[in-house]
Amino acid sequence: MKQIRQLAVVISILVITGLFTTQATAQTNFERGQIGINAGFAYGFDMEEPGIRVGATYFLSENIRVGADLTYWLVDSDMDYDMGVDITFLEFNGNFHYLFLQENGLIIYGIGALGLHYADVSYDMEEWGGPSYGYSDTELGIGIGGGIEYSLGGVSIFAEPKLFLSGFDQLKFNAGVRFYL
Repeated sequence: MKQIRQLAVVISILVITGLFTTQATAQTNFERGQIGINAGFAYGFDMEEPGIRVGATYFLSENIRVGADLTYWLVDSDMDYDMGVDITFLEFNGNFHYLFLQENGLIIYGIGALGLHYADVSYDMEEWGGPSYGYSDTELGIGIGGGIEYSLGGVSIFAEPKLFLSGFDQLKFNAGVRFYL
Protein backbone atom coordinates (compact mmCIF):
# COMPACT_ATOMS: atom_id res chain seq x y z
CA MET A 1 0.00 0.00 0.00
CA LYS A 2 2.99 2.32 0.46
CA GLN A 3 3.52 2.30 -3.32
CA ILE A 4 -0.12 3.27 -3.92
CA ARG A 5 0.19 6.27 -1.60
CA GLN A 6 3.42 7.34 -3.32
CA LEU A 7 1.77 7.01 -6.73
CA ALA A 8 -1.23 9.07 -5.55
CA VAL A 9 1.11 11.84 -4.37
CA VAL A 10 2.99 11.85 -7.70
CA ILE A 11 -0.26 11.96 -9.72
CA SER A 12 -1.58 14.79 -7.52
CA ILE A 13 1.60 16.80 -8.07
CA LEU A 14 1.39 16.22 -11.83
CA VAL A 15 -2.25 17.35 -11.94
CA ILE A 16 -1.58 20.49 -9.88
CA THR A 17 1.51 21.32 -11.97
CA GLY A 18 -0.49 20.85 -15.17
CA LEU A 19 -3.28 23.09 -13.91
CA PHE A 20 -0.98 25.97 -13.03
CA THR A 21 1.53 25.80 -15.90
CA THR A 22 -0.76 25.61 -18.94
CA GLN A 23 -3.67 27.50 -20.39
CA ALA A 24 -7.01 27.01 -18.69
CA THR A 25 -8.96 26.09 -21.82
CA ALA A 26 -9.99 22.50 -22.34
CA GLN A 27 -8.60 20.74 -25.38
CA THR A 28 -11.36 19.02 -27.35
CA ASN A 29 -10.07 19.07 -30.93
CA PHE A 30 -7.19 16.78 -31.74
CA GLU A 31 -5.11 16.56 -34.88
CA ARG A 32 -3.37 13.72 -36.63
CA GLY A 33 0.04 13.13 -35.08
CA GLN A 34 -0.79 14.51 -31.65
CA ILE A 35 0.82 12.54 -28.81
CA GLY A 36 -0.38 12.01 -25.25
CA ILE A 37 1.55 10.48 -22.38
CA ASN A 38 -0.15 9.06 -19.31
CA ALA A 39 0.48 7.56 -15.90
CA GLY A 40 -1.81 6.14 -13.29
CA PHE A 41 -2.93 3.05 -11.51
CA ALA A 42 -4.77 -0.15 -12.37
CA TYR A 43 -6.80 -2.59 -10.35
CA GLY A 44 -7.36 -6.20 -11.41
CA PHE A 45 -10.65 -7.53 -10.06
CA ASP A 46 -9.82 -11.20 -10.64
CA MET A 47 -6.34 -11.03 -9.13
CA GLU A 48 -7.51 -8.48 -6.53
CA GLU A 49 -4.25 -6.53 -6.80
CA PRO A 50 -3.29 -2.95 -7.71
CA GLY A 51 -0.82 -1.99 -10.40
CA ILE A 52 1.17 0.99 -11.64
CA ARG A 53 0.54 1.95 -15.26
CA VAL A 54 2.30 4.15 -17.86
CA GLY A 55 1.45 4.65 -21.50
CA ALA A 56 1.25 6.82 -24.59
CA THR A 57 -1.29 7.58 -27.33
CA TYR A 58 -0.97 8.82 -30.91
CA PHE A 59 -3.81 10.34 -32.96
CA LEU A 60 -4.26 8.79 -36.41
CA SER A 61 -7.15 11.17 -37.10
CA GLU A 62 -9.47 13.47 -35.17
CA ASN A 63 -11.51 10.51 -33.78
CA ILE A 64 -9.01 7.62 -33.82
CA ARG A 65 -5.96 7.11 -31.66
CA VAL A 66 -3.67 4.17 -30.99
CA GLY A 67 -1.52 3.62 -27.97
CA ALA A 68 0.42 1.31 -25.75
CA ASP A 69 0.57 0.86 -22.00
CA LEU A 70 2.58 -1.14 -19.50
CA THR A 71 1.22 -2.25 -16.13
CA TYR A 72 3.41 -3.56 -13.34
CA TRP A 73 1.17 -5.39 -10.90
CA LEU A 74 2.00 -4.92 -7.21
CA VAL A 75 1.35 -8.54 -6.33
CA ASP A 76 1.39 -9.41 -2.66
CA SER A 77 1.78 -12.98 -1.55
CA ASP A 78 0.39 -14.58 1.58
CA MET A 79 3.74 -16.35 1.85
CA ASP A 80 6.67 -14.97 3.78
CA TYR A 81 9.06 -13.25 1.35
CA ASP A 82 11.95 -14.25 3.61
CA MET A 83 11.30 -17.77 2.34
CA GLY A 84 12.63 -16.83 -1.11
CA VAL A 85 9.37 -16.27 -3.02
CA ASP A 86 9.58 -13.84 -5.96
CA ILE A 87 6.43 -12.94 -7.93
CA THR A 88 6.27 -10.74 -11.06
CA PHE A 89 3.20 -9.89 -13.14
CA LEU A 90 3.51 -7.55 -16.14
CA GLU A 91 1.01 -6.55 -18.80
CA PHE A 92 1.83 -4.83 -22.09
CA ASN A 93 -1.14 -3.70 -24.22
CA GLY A 94 -1.55 -2.21 -27.66
CA ASN A 95 -4.78 -0.19 -27.73
CA PHE A 96 -7.13 1.22 -30.35
CA HIS A 97 -9.42 4.07 -29.23
CA TYR A 98 -12.41 5.37 -31.16
CA LEU A 99 -13.62 8.71 -29.77
CA PHE A 100 -17.43 8.80 -29.83
CA LEU A 101 -17.89 12.16 -28.09
CA GLN A 102 -15.67 15.25 -27.74
CA GLU A 103 -17.51 18.16 -26.09
CA ASN A 104 -16.61 20.79 -23.48
CA GLY A 105 -13.46 18.96 -22.41
CA LEU A 106 -15.24 15.59 -22.08
CA ILE A 107 -14.21 12.62 -24.23
CA ILE A 108 -15.97 9.24 -24.32
CA TYR A 109 -14.25 6.46 -26.24
CA GLY A 110 -14.32 2.75 -26.95
CA ILE A 111 -11.24 0.53 -26.58
CA GLY A 112 -10.01 -2.53 -28.41
CA ALA A 113 -6.81 -4.06 -27.00
CA LEU A 114 -4.26 -6.72 -27.80
CA GLY A 115 -2.18 -7.62 -24.75
CA LEU A 116 0.88 -9.61 -23.88
CA HIS A 117 0.57 -10.78 -20.27
CA TYR A 118 3.53 -12.21 -18.32
CA ALA A 119 3.63 -14.00 -14.96
CA ASP A 120 6.67 -15.38 -13.14
CA VAL A 121 6.76 -17.10 -9.76
CA SER A 122 9.98 -18.52 -8.38
CA TYR A 123 10.84 -20.18 -5.08
CA ASP A 124 14.34 -20.47 -3.65
CA MET A 125 14.19 -22.79 -0.63
CA GLU A 126 17.81 -23.99 -0.78
CA GLU A 127 18.69 -22.03 2.35
CA TRP A 128 16.25 -24.24 4.29
CA GLY A 129 17.24 -27.48 2.54
CA GLY A 130 14.34 -27.39 0.09
CA PRO A 131 14.18 -27.26 -3.70
CA SER A 132 14.33 -24.22 -5.91
CA TYR A 133 11.87 -24.00 -8.77
CA GLY A 134 9.91 -21.52 -10.78
CA TYR A 135 7.06 -21.10 -13.20
CA SER A 136 6.51 -18.48 -15.85
CA ASP A 137 3.83 -18.01 -18.46
CA THR A 138 3.21 -15.50 -21.23
CA GLU A 139 -0.16 -15.28 -22.94
CA LEU A 140 -1.72 -13.18 -25.65
CA GLY A 141 -5.00 -11.53 -24.70
CA ILE A 142 -7.76 -9.67 -26.52
CA GLY A 143 -9.65 -7.01 -24.62
CA ILE A 144 -12.55 -4.61 -24.98
CA GLY A 145 -13.50 -1.63 -22.89
CA GLY A 146 -14.43 1.98 -22.75
CA GLY A 147 -13.07 5.18 -21.37
CA ILE A 148 -13.98 8.63 -20.21
CA GLU A 149 -11.54 11.52 -20.15
CA TYR A 150 -11.97 15.05 -18.86
CA SER A 151 -9.65 17.96 -19.61
CA LEU A 152 -8.60 20.19 -16.72
CA GLY A 153 -6.63 22.53 -18.96
CA GLY A 154 -3.12 21.24 -19.58
CA VAL A 155 -3.82 17.82 -18.15
CA SER A 156 -6.68 15.35 -18.52
CA ILE A 157 -7.91 12.74 -16.07
CA PHE A 158 -9.23 9.44 -17.38
CA ALA A 159 -10.90 6.22 -16.25
CA GLU A 160 -11.11 2.98 -18.26
CA PRO A 161 -12.79 -0.31 -17.42
CA LYS A 162 -11.38 -3.08 -19.64
CA LEU A 163 -12.23 -6.78 -19.93
CA PHE A 164 -9.71 -9.26 -21.30
CA LEU A 165 -11.49 -12.16 -22.96
CA SER A 166 -8.41 -14.32 -23.49
CA GLY A 167 -4.91 -14.60 -22.10
CA PHE A 168 -5.07 -13.99 -18.36
CA ASP A 169 -8.84 -13.41 -18.28
CA GLN A 170 -9.47 -10.38 -16.14
CA LEU A 171 -11.67 -7.37 -15.60
CA LYS A 172 -9.48 -4.39 -14.81
CA PHE A 173 -9.91 -0.71 -14.11
CA ASN A 174 -7.37 1.96 -15.15
CA ALA A 175 -7.32 5.58 -14.01
CA GLY A 176 -4.77 8.33 -14.24
CA VAL A 177 -3.64 11.55 -15.88
CA ARG A 178 -2.80 12.27 -19.52
CA PHE A 179 -0.68 15.14 -20.88
CA TYR A 180 -0.83 16.13 -24.56
CA LEU A 181 2.34 17.27 -26.26
